Amino acid sequence: MPKLYDNLASAAIQALKTILQERKRTSHVLQKITAKHPKWGARDRRTVYTIVYDCIRWRRLFANMIQANFEEISEDQLLSVWCHRNEFIWNNNKKSLRQNELKNMPPEVLASYPDWLFALGSKELPSLWDQEYAALNKQAAVSIRVNRLRSHPEKLQMELQQRYAIKSRLMKGFPDALQLEQGRKLNKNSLFLKGYFEIQDAHSQKIAPFTKVAPGMNVIDMCAGAGGKSLHLAALMRNKGQLLAYVLEETKLKSLHQRSERAGVKIIQSNLLKKDTELPENKKWADVVLIDAPCSGLGTLKRNPELKWRLSLEQIETLQDTQFKLLESAAEWVKPKGVLVYATCSILPSENERQIEQFLNKNQGFELEEKQQLYAHQSEFDGFFMARLKRTI
Repeated sequence: MPKLYDNLASAAIQALKTILQERKRTSHVLQKITAKHPKWGARDRRTVYTIVYDCIRWRRLFANMIQANFEEISEDQLLSVWCHRNEFIWNNNKKSLRQNELKNMPPEVLASYPDWLFALGSKELPSLWDQEYAALNKQAAVSIRVNRLRSHPEKLQMELQQRYAIKSRLMKGFPDALQLEQGRKLNKNSLFLKGYFEIQDAHSQKIAPFTKVAPGMNVIDMCAGAGGKSLHLAALMRNKGQLLAYVLEETKLKSLHQRSERAGVKIIQSNLLKKDTELPENKKWADVVLIDAPCSGLGTLKRNPELKWRLSLEQIETLQDTQFKLLESAAEWVKPKGVLVYATCSILPSENERQIEQFLNKNQGFELEEKQQLYAHQSEFDGFFMARLKRTI
């Protein structure tokens, strides 16, 4: 049986405490933890990552196995259960665990979901939920987006292999993507720092091409966030045209500016989106308006398992109100024959198709050109929805 050394166990416990008690994102916490331990090898990093993701993902199941309340189970207890299930020896894991029989547990416990969320998924996706919740409990594959302003996929694939022994493969249907054979530390990689690529889920990479942007267009990214899709839009536009990117948090402005400089993007004008923000004077100015809407994020549970324990039905209902308001607001800036693209990283029809149906019922000047729902069980990547609406008048 492999041994879990105390330094790795302590790091995992500290990461779990930060995620669960301070409500931090799992990926961000693990990046900071590994940065503090530069002497860790790939196996050490992989072990800590696996422990933390498993303990967050299977928190309710682990608690039930030792007859504990999942909201009260300690980080040490989570680690003890993980060691027991994975046959690791850990110094603090001395006594055998008293376990419930798995066969007697209801499906929401076995799948480690809150009751309300499991019921919501069953209601909204009755024929797909069994496949989807199981897929969302698996780790997502790692993919990167090649920045065509700096490189191209075949060239970057060769450079990553030759210079860093990073193996990757081209992906059919994803012209700018490379899928890595295994997770690697990339944010300090020299090619990343030179702007040759961005770390971006393959399904997320579908959204910018879906807008059908072209060089010379006027484009608005209404909810740019960290700016990943804005950068992709700019690359597809070949740095020609105007791209207005609006973020909801002031801290994101600096990040977007830095990322644009690194990527060689020159056409993004970033702004803070407030209620009194002045968009272009001519309301029907944009060829393309993208709304990457605030949403539940349930399609990203593969890489953000902590969302299961933070969301509530009330929060999702509030987000749905915001989504529809953004749709109606953004529509004003679309020029005749221009397009309005609505996207989420949710799998729920109430955040996706029903929002589009409601919008079209109230706005006769738009028609649906195309929509896509990408489910997590269809691939190793996140779940996304996108719809492209054309202004007809």
